[in-house]
Amino acid sequence: MTPPAILFVDRDGTLIEEPPDHQVDALEKVRFMPGVFAALQTLRRRGYRLVMVTNQDGLGTDSFPQAAFQAAQTFVLDTFAAQDIMFDAVFVCPHFAADGCACRKPNTALVEAYVRSHGVDLAASAVVGDRDTDMQFAANLGVRAVRVRLGGTPEETWPAAVRGLTARRARIERRTRETEIEVHVDLDATAPTRIASGIGFFDHMLEQLARHGGFALELHCRGDLH
Repeated sequence: MTPPAILFVDRDGTLIEEPPDHQVDALEKVRFMPGVFAALQTLRRRGYRLVMVTNQDGLGTDSFPQAAFQAAQTFVLDTFAAQDIMFDAVFVCPHFAADGCACRKPNTALVEAYVRSHGVDLAASAVVGDRDTDMQFAANLGVRAVRVRLGGTPEETWPAAVRGLTARRARIERRTRETEIEVHVDLDATAPTRIASGIGFFDHMLEQLARHGGFALELHCRGDLH
């Protein structure tokens, strides 16, 4: 069986908008992020499995009752399920940062058992989140980090995340004592095409291959060409 590729997805600020008080404890505070439904549907079709990982400061205290959180959380999960978007697992850290727990992102204790028991393909997996702690969580877990946030750059949106996570591209570098070769191929783009092998006829043939094949190709060679 092929090891699963997992998207570890943050909730507040990534799946749903984060309210000014940073606490989603009522249904009227739930607003889904632009493009999130189409994005997750596409990513699931591409083979990603979804795991929600969220810090919820002080969950279970008088200021943030479990029942208030659960009502909003159930609504969020049911709404996604109605769009055929299922989460394999949901992990919630209820602690404050000052508590110094091991489960609060960017720490990884919350998901370590899941990763081990499911044989997760970390090289093919990613974290999607809005905060620097999500980016560090990805680094600590050893997976790719993708930032999605409201009011961010055009590359920090769900459509951009889909493009990045589903792109068919590769970059290979080979270095010896005599030669350095760098190749970048992107099957989902038509440009750029930049070929510099040092051999004119070979450059021309590769340019034609990329142009008529409809993909982007960059090749740079330096060193001994004989």
